[in-house]
Amino acid sequence: MFSGDYSFFDYKHNIIGYTGQDFGSSAQLVYLIISLVLLVSALTVLRRLSKDRVSNVIMSVSIFLILFYIGKTTWETIYDIKFIGGFNSRLYPLDTCSIIMYAGLISSFFKGKTKEYSDSWLATGCVVGGVATMISLNALKCYPFLSFGALYSMIWHFLMVFVGLLLIVTNYVDVNYKTILRGFVFHFAVSLVVIPIDFIFECDFMMYRNLGGVPVFEHVATNFTNMNVQFLNPIMMLIIYFLTFNVIILSAMGIKKIVKYSEQV
Repeated sequence: MFSGDYSFFDYKHNIIGYTGQDFGSSAQLVYLIISLVLLVSALTVLRRLSKDRVSNVIMSVSIFLILFYIGKTTWETIYDIKFIGGFNSRLYPLDTCSIIMYAGLISSFFKGKTKEYSDSWLATGCVVGGVATMISLNALKCYPFLSFGALYSMIWHFLMVFVGLLLIVTNYVDVNYKTILRGFVFHFAVSLVVIPIDFIFECDFMMYRNLGGVPVFEHVATNFTNMNVQFLNPIMMLIIYFLTFNVIILSAMGIKKIVKYSEQV
């Protein structure tokens, strides 16, 4: 674990000597182990929560993350203005992991089909985004394990997985193929806003332009770009999202069947 001379709230450019030493280290493994233990423990205790209480959890987490995002963005922007002279456009809440703020609020304050679709995304895309980032934890490439920058990412993505799995284990959402489709429709609706932004402003929000950080497929996307068929990149990324949504719900369906069978034996 990096032990250089820095303070907890130091910005990445102020942490002298850190070049990503904690990324992929034992510190990251400890985070994953602790997160797994906390998830299993919390979900076991909370699995019988009523729908009203689950709804309260969703609202509380959503409001917390919005405030957390505002605080972190303000903190980082102060340094960005100092070091790069302006606001960092990568901080706009348009990436996959930011959707939980919107989906959580919709789930909390809307009803009917709109709520069903947002809840379905929380049980699918939210888990996918959270798990993927917890495993990769790219924040550790810029910030040491014991820093605010890293802690922000660790807490954020842990809560994404927690909220999504809570909806599944409490049966707040139906664990069937309709949930996959509804979650993907919600995801696609957000994508219709993000994809043009990615291509017009040369960003990679939700990884639609370059599939930045997606193993193997990132190289495929680069080849598509070099072949001037970059429009295939968002199509490929949407397929990846859809397949991973299937993995989450189909796994949940399988686990629930095993549990039900074991209870009957």
